Amino acid sequence: MKSYIKVAPLRHLIGTIAAAVVALALWRLFAGLGLNSFWQDEIFSMRLAEKADFSAMMSSAVEDTHPPTFYALLWAWTHLFGFDEVSARLLPALCSIGLIMVILALPRRETGWLARVVVVVLVVTSPFWIEHADEVRSYAPVSLLLGVAALAASRLVPADALQGQGGRRFFAILFLISATVAAASHLFAIYAVAWLCLCLVIARFECWKIAVTGLGGAVLAGGAYLLQVSLFHNFEDSGRLFAHGPDYLIGQLKIGLTSGGYPALLAIGAIAVVAVFPGLIRNHAFQRADMAPIRFDLALCFGPFAVTIAGILVTMVVPSLNYRGPQVGLVLGWCGLIGLIDRALKDWPRVMGGMTLGLVAASAFVILTRQGLQPLPSRHDFRAMAQHLAGMPACDGAIIPVLRNVESEPKPGEIHQAEMRRFLAERFGYYDRRVQHDYRLFPLVGGRYFGGVAPREVLAARISGRDQCPVLAIVADVRTYPPEALESAMRSAISANGGDPARLETRWFLHYGHARANKPVRQLATFTIRPVT
Repeated sequence: MKSYIKVAPLRHLIGTIAAAVVALALWRLFAGLGLNSFWQDEIFSMRLAEKADFSAMMSSAVEDTHPPTFYALLWAWTHLFGFDEVSARLLPALCSIGLIMVILALPRRETGWLARVVVVVLVVTSPFWIEHADEVRSYAPVSLLLGVAALAASRLVPADALQGQGGRRFFAILFLISATVAAASHLFAIYAVAWLCLCLVIARFECWKIAVTGLGGAVLAGGAYLLQVSLFHNFEDSGRLFAHGPDYLIGQLKIGLTSGGYPALLAIGAIAVVAVFPGLIRNHAFQRADMAPIRFDLALCFGPFAVTIAGILVTMVVPSLNYRGPQVGLVLGWCGLIGLIDRALKDWPRVMGGMTLGLVAASAFVILTRQGLQPLPSRHDFRAMAQHLAGMPACDGAIIPVLRNVESEPKPGEIHQAEMRRFLAERFGYYDRRVQHDYRLFPLVGGRYFGGVAPREVLAARISGRDQCPVLAIVADVRTYPPEALESAMRSAISANGGDPARLETRWFLHYGHARANKPVRQLATFTIRPVT
């Protein structure tokens, strides 16, 4: 009791700061629901949601590289509440809040409140939260389901659970339902559920029947997914849209790890592990009843990396299954940290209390100084681009070339123009319902202009003034080359088609990486030709 009194004021201070951080994060979440326009992946979701008929939506959704479960949920939600940005984003936002509530309410009974609050702070200040908390994709709902599954499973491993105490049957059913639905909602959730079942066996072998049943649900979901992609997914077209060389894979993996927040997760996990083992040794607590929850939590902390490795292997086979998927495994690491941090706080209350205060204070500093009170746009502003193009009457209904990069010259017939036009129109034409531009592919080869695949007739006509539309190209998805390289490629295009490169005008539609004011991002742009004076 004496040591608790000493650390009680410290814990209250940590709780107060944490509550302020979470409140600010939630304010930013809801204040920013309508700030961002839908970006490319969200537009794909919304195109499906807008289908008037559910069966028509499902027939299109099965062509995607993920199960259609989320699209079915989104279809029902938007038909009830609306198709605008705020209404649609409210669904994932509520799922994100649900994840917070699960982290606070569902851990094992003996887990202290401070460890739960600390992990909530980690979640709401992570890059994953900034990118996916309100994104109209399946990441927020799947994270909620996996969080429920992981923490329900954690209630099955203590010794008293084997004796039927602590609502064992309820948590077993909750684990099985949430794990199966998660696996049926996202490809990478299948790997996360498989790892979660393995964690159960590692922690408490007596749970093998529950683990095998959960794995059976994941296998059924995986089998249904395999049948879906085998029958409906166009692997040839996805291979054209996504490069799959080693440089691409390495680059996308780095983006995925940093944007998900893996470095912070790894560092905090290492601190928790280092703090736990001396406490176990000091207390001679290697009894089986004590070690089962620790083994489970440690195994959970490796979950994000297991899912990432599985994602890399799958991406090497199917390039369209890109870097964003492995971030689904993050929630396993967060759930594992709850128990580890709690154990460390109990074994080293003052030392870990001070470290926890530093962690929470640093999180508060980051959210106040780097992100601020007012949310900033963190995604491509397709809405602003559409408004900009609509302000050029000479371009109404005209061809709009869209830059995409390929690393080698395409072979004749390799690019299916009709299919590509449909793909580009679905993305870039979402906010372009009135003027109906005709979006066409404009390939760059290795980030450079190459006349053999460029729309030279369109470029020459606009450079010479025969075509009054000044738009030479737009770009959104060439991320492997800096803005200066794209501008240089467009100047080369003007020069190669009889124009003065100095006439190039570029309009970048800025957004901010991780919603931070010090990280302006230039990826979405229009390239126009200035009239000859």
